[in-house]
Amino acid sequence: MSAVSAPAKSKPSRCSVILSSVTAFCAGVVNGLLGTGGGIPLLFLLRRHSAAQDAFASALCCILPLSILSAALYYQTGSITVSELFSSDILPYLLGAIPGGILGAVLLDRLKLSLIQYVFAALLLFSGWRMAFS
Repeated sequence: MSAVSAPAKSKPSRCSVILSSVTAFCAGVVNGLLGTGGGIPLLFLLRRHSAAQDAFASALCCILPLSILSAALYYQTGSITVSELFSSDILPYLLGAIPGGILGAVLLDRLKLSLIQYVFAALLLFSGWRMAFS
């Protein structure tokens, strides 16, 4: 019996590794500083090497551990307390965000890429406008 081996992947260039590391560092800084948004730099990096839908999903998977780490550090420094994490004030957000996240994950493979990109761009523009002028 002979085993079929997968084709060898080419080794990434030093420049590519440095760019990836710097972008990932920036994602961590943004996520820790703002509590969200670290996926945006990762998305741009992942988009260079992956299909858009794969890049969106991969960025989310990278941000989950960063968000957990940021929350733990916020707790350690006293910025948030356990009672705040589990307060009834958060419940309405979770009740909407959890099914919304599930629906978004399902729609990611079903919507046209151009629509997803326009929605993402519109959200970035709207967020930037709100932060700059409010």
